[in-house]
Amino acid sequence: MPSDPIRLALLALPLFALGFGAGALRALGRREGLPPERRRRYQLAWVLLLLVGGPTWLVLAAVLRLW
Repeated sequence: MPSDPIRLALLALPLFALGFGAGALRALGRREGLPPERRRRYQLAWVLLLLVGGPTWLVLAAVLRLW
C-alpha cells in the first residue's frame, strides 16, 4: 500500500467510484415497474462493473505504479 496520502487517494477513489456506480445500477434495477428484461440488464451491469472494473483498475494502478 502506498504511504503517500495522495497516492493512496489515487488508488482508492476510483474503487469507491466503481462501488458507487455499481450501487446506483443496483438501485435502478430494483425499481418497481421495470420490465423484467431491463431489470436483468441492470443486474448484469452492476455485477460486471464490480467483477471487471475492480480488477481492471487494480492492474492499471499497478502499471501506473500507484501501488
